[in-house]
Order: sequence, then C-alpha cells, then structure tokens
Amino acid sequence: MIAENINFKQFKTYNYYKNQVSQNNEPRKRNYKALVGAAAGAFLTSAYWSKKPKKDTIPDELARMLSTAGLANALGVVGGSIGADKKAVKKKCKEAGFQMLNTAIPMLMVSGVLGACKNIKKLNNKPAKIIGSIMGMTSGAWLATKITNETKQDDEPIRKYTLRDSVANFDDIIATVSIGFKKVLDYVPVDKMLPFIYAYCGYRSGEKE
Repeated sequence: MIAENINFKQFKTYNYYKNQVSQNNEPRKRNYKALVGAAAGAFLTSAYWSKKPKKDTIPDELARMLSTAGLANALGVVGGSIGADKKAVKKKCKEAGFQMLNTAIPMLMVSGVLGACKNIKKLNNKPAKIIGSIMGMTSGAWLATKITNETKQDDEPIRKYTLRDSVANFDDIIATVSIGFKKVLDYVPVDKMLPFIYAYCGYRSGEKE
C-alpha cells in the first residue's frame, strides 16, 4: 500500500506502513550503504567531541551539532552513491543540502533568540525564551524549505516540509526543553539521541533517488 499523503499548504503529513512500496509497485529497498555511512559520520563525530571538554556556550554547542550533522550527511551521500549513476548522486547531494539547511537555519535562529534573551533584561525569562525558541524553530524550517524551492531547477518538484523533515529539528526541541523543563533531562537523556537523529538525516540524503 502506498503511503497516504495529506497536504496542508507547504506541510505534508506522511503515514508510513511496514510494507511500503515505490511508485512502480516494487518493494522499496533500503540503502544500507547510506545507512552505514551516515551512522559512521554521526557516531565518529560524537566520539570525537566526547573527548573534548564541553563548554556551556552557544558557539560550542553549534560546533558540536553542526559538525555531527555535516559529517553524517556527507558520509551518507558517499555511502549511498556507491553504484549510483550521476543523476542519483546529484539528487542525493541536493537532499543533503536541504537536510543541512533544515538543521542549521533553525538551530542558528534559536541560538540567536536565546542570545538576545540573555542580553535583554525584559526577555531574560523562561516564557520569552521558550516562545522565542519555538518561533525560531518553525520560521527556520520554513526558511530552509523556501531557500530550497527558490534554488531548485524548473524540472524539479516543489519541496514540501514533512514530518520526516521535522526530525532534523529535534535538537532545537531539546534546547527548548532544557530551558523550561530542565529536570526532564535528568530522567530522559534526550540529548543522547542527537547522533541517531543526525544519522537518520544523513541516511535520508544517501537514500535519495
């Protein structure tokens, strides 16, 4: 059964089933080379950063997250490109570009909001930081999709932001949770999930056809 698609303007919700098939009714094949590459990129970078003293600063967090996401996407494309033709490789690179935009732009906007709140007395409170983070996250995701559509070729389909794409913004959710609900992190170490999140995004780049 083909997955059900429900469009809401620029947002699309996907319901995926175990026996998902492609448009030509053939069983969808998993690109394990892309998966191995993306996982290697995410976890090798995480291992590298784990040996470095962690600084409680926004630049340090950005460096850790962006480098992890970057290598996961890069190696995901490398792995997924093994045996692929030039057209498929081009699509994988474009997907990696979107994945990085969708990771970096919301992250930078949330970081900017938190930095502004820290320096502006009236905004230096939890409600302002949480609301600002949510606004930065959603507007950043919209902007990443907008840039992708503005730079696409005429024969390429319009990119729609999906629930699958929102996985890349999980790091921003963690940042928001840590602001207002920091005790949650003591019981559920959601920050430990970041390598898995970035590995998934890298896999999506490498499996693109």
